[in-house]
Amino acid sequence: MDLAIVGLPFAGKTAVFQALTAGHGSASADGRGEAIGAVKIPDERLQKLGKLVGAKKITPVEVILHDMPALFERGAAPSGSAAESLARADALIHVARAFERDDVPHPTGTIDADRDIAAFEAEMLLNDLGIIDRRLEKIDTVARTARKDEREAAQREGDMLKRVKVLLDDEKPLRDVILEEAEIKALANFGLLTLKPMLILINIGESEVAKRDTIEAASRERYTNVRTSVAALCARLEAELAELPPEEAKEFREEMGAGEGATDHVLEAVREMLGLVTFFTAGEKDTRAWTIPDGATVLQAAGRIHTDIERGFIRAEVIAWDKLLELGSHNEARKAGQLRQEGRTYLVQEGDVINVLFNV
Repeated sequence: MDLAIVGLPFAGKTAVFQALTAGHGSASADGRGEAIGAVKIPDERLQKLGKLVGAKKITPVEVILHDMPALFERGAAPSGSAAESLARADALIHVARAFERDDVPHPTGTIDADRDIAAFEAEMLLNDLGIIDRRLEKIDTVARTARKDEREAAQREGDMLKRVKVLLDDEKPLRDVILEEAEIKALANFGLLTLKPMLILINIGESEVAKRDTIEAASRERYTNVRTSVAALCARLEAELAELPPEEAKEFREEMGAGEGATDHVLEAVREMLGLVTFFTAGEKDTRAWTIPDGATVLQAAGRIHTDIERGFIRAEVIAWDKLLELGSHNEARKAGQLRQEGRTYLVQEGDVINVLFNV
């Protein structure tokens, strides 16, 4: 999963990036203003399953974070590596500033997270309108000069993009109004920023850490939509706590009423927003966690593991992770009749341990 961290200047994007990556992964700059971090998401269930089967390797879900440079400087649209990273991103983390700091004044002179959220959304809408307008110009050329079959395809694409343009002209972010999977897929290659699911991350000050949940709940009432969600954290504090030994960080959290760590809190919010469930494969060589959209079939889960496994799918052996721990092994689960045999249409459930039988 790839996530792009975006926002207005001085919102604290880099502090968020540091908070999420410190102690959980590695981070490096690419030399072009973008920092990239790999974060392995802790999962106690995975660790217990790995211990149960004596796994030589335990592989958690990994998230790639991109700390993006300023995207709309002097009105210019993202280009080059920034545009490529944004196109790959499964979702955006939009950092909105809600903290006061005398040594880091806000460019406008005042703090107003709602105003900044609206301003950045407006920039994304303009960016998407530019993409659509340029594509429609090319389609118009194709419609006049290409072969009949190409003209017909261009006409269909043009009709779709004109509908999208109307929505953007009405200042409607596409993530809120384009909900059909087929339409999302058809538009996916255009790099439209407002089409991507977005987590609005309210970056609060240290004095408000104990109020985090209240601030988050109030913001969620204003912004949450089907493919938009909200979380809050104090990025500066979280970046500092992430550098401490776990027990020491835990004590500080308890003293300040800071709640759970930033990585768990933010990435769980992203997982919920994207509608993902986690399933496991538990073997001696490698016990691994995987994510897949809620409502996906076990055949799709097989493809997530490897395309060959999907192609040669026969059936799947499935058991809930806690039931497997209770019974002690796959063999004991099989003897107890708890290792279910499921066909390709079975819908994967959160926490399923899956063993796919296949032949290629």
